[in-house]
Amino acid sequence: MPQTTALITALILERPLCLSCIAMKAGSSETAVEASLAHIAPVVRIRREPAGRCRACGQDGLVVSLTRPDWE
Repeated sequence: MPQTTALITALILERPLCLSCIAMKAGSSETAVEASLAHIAPVVRIRREPAGRCRACGQDGLVVSLTRPDWE
């Protein structure tokens, strides 16, 4: 897994973030973030909330996070 993809995965596992904040924290572009999300999508469930709140900047809008599997 490329380093940027691993970083993006770690960022959104912790809390929901908007694409701008993910890109800024990963030192990447929003286009690269989308490519990384597409890369990890077959492995983990990505949750996109169109009316969520970014936990970094506080803006309302699309936020992305990972859904943790239910452990039974």
